[in-house]
Amino acid sequence: MWGDDKIIDIHCHINFKDFNKDREEVIKRAKKKLTAIIDSGVGLGGVRRSIRLSEEHRHFIYSTLGLHPVNAAKIEHNALEDLIREIEENIENAVAVGESGLDFHHTRDLEGRRKQEKIFRLFIKLAIEYELPLIIHARDSEKQALKIIKEYPLEDAIFHCYSGNLETASRIQEEGYYLSFSTMICFIDHQQQLIKNLPLKNILTETDSPYLSPFKGKRNEPSFIEENLKKMAEIKNINMTEVDKITEKNAKKVFGI
Repeated sequence: MWGDDKIIDIHCHINFKDFNKDREEVIKRAKKKLTAIIDSGVGLGGVRRSIRLSEEHRHFIYSTLGLHPVNAAKIEHNALEDLIREIEENIENAVAVGESGLDFHHTRDLEGRRKQEKIFRLFIKLAIEYELPLIIHARDSEKQALKIIKEYPLEDAIFHCYSGNLETASRIQEEGYYLSFSTMICFIDHQQQLIKNLPLKNILTETDSPYLSPFKGKRNEPSFIEENLKKMAEIKNINMTEVDKITEKNAKKVFGI
């Protein structure tokens, strides 16, 4: 561990079945290194599991409640209504709405993309109504997602696991929104170049675990966020404690924790 400050994993999915066998051990390891983890509940089951985890680990696990855009492209109307009802009934347990957004990488058909956008707009309105930040999933659609949210009086938005281009990233920062970089920064040159060319202002860190592990062949988990910090510090040629302080401050500010 470094210094007195600890980092926050602002986006992971420890409610996923990937952690069913050793979830408590994963949380215990995270507690040794992190101030908090923000668990992303997606879909009805994911939302319920995430809320339960946040209740069991108060002041350490926090929930965001949403629907992955790939699932949004296929969801039935009744199922969507059930999900929105569940989210609204538990909104006091959430630190953000989402993830929600556009995924043009996996969803290629026009009808699916239109449905994604319709549901994305619904989640934007939820975030505004409940005065919460919006977690945005935008893949091969970052520019379009930014254009849409600019139509609304949305105070805080986080483009999670950002993989778009530098120009759009700069525009997102100029609008006062946030960019979150995953542990993918440890092994993907594009992410490394983005961090090299962007100020740390409005930058957040995440694992997106169980995905995108910095260790080949190993399931990702929140405690691995340390690798993200190391790589950022190396790229920016500054002390890791400095990266830690800036990104943790950003996370506490946007999520109010």
